[in-house]
Amino acid sequence: ELIVDVYSDIACPWCYVGEKKFNIAKEEFLKKNAGSKIIVNWHAYMIDPATKKQGEDYLAYNVRRWGGDGWTHSLKKAGKKIGCTFADWKIWPNTFLAHCLVSEGSKKGVADSVLSEIFRRCYEAGENVSEISTLDEIAKQFGIGKEWNSKENQENVTNDDNTAKNDLDIHSVPYFIINNKASLEGAQDSSTFLEVFAEYMNCLLYTSPSPRDATLSRMPSSA
Repeated sequence: ELIVDVYSDIACPWCYVGEKKFNIAKEEFLKKNAGSKIIVNWHAYMIDPATKKQGEDYLAYNVRRWGGDGWTHSLKKAGKKIGCTFADWKIWPNTFLAHCLVSEGSKKGVADSVLSEIFRRCYEAGENVSEISTLDEIAKQFGIGKEWNSKENQENVTNDDNTAKNDLDIHSVPYFIINNKASLEGAQDSSTFLEVFAEYMNCLLYTSPSPRDATLSRMPSSA
């Protein structure tokens, strides 16, 4: 059994790509290794908590933060290979409430599906996942009621974000921790995940992160 703790932000497009690559690897590994189990715990990380509560226009946000969106060219090229086409990316969301929905999804065993749908709506369907109405639709899709926006889930999001930044010293996402031993940072290739899964399933435990634990492509360093 493998336990993978993932810190990511819905407002991080490389997290969208990383989630897709991770899921491809997970599905392939489990298909080839009958009886194996991979438990995934999704944790909130907010790159820019100062993003306007209602979200911001995609291009306006990029111009304000980085002077333009030229940095997304390599992102979109990498994403296209695995089905992340970024077909309709209109809004840079404030992700606090979206993380609350994922937190509730974790309680009900549907966090993977909820997160994938939030990513899809944000980057492929042009929807604003900052809005309660959009998140209510997603919640209903997976049998979740209004309880997703509870004080408990809000506290979970705040605590996860604080733990990542202050205790684990995570400065960029996505960030994967396997069996509380190895850490993988960035949108790693599926082959890298497969290699680590195999090593851990064979009890080849690391005492510290291996040389492969280097960040590949990620958000601009100023994110």
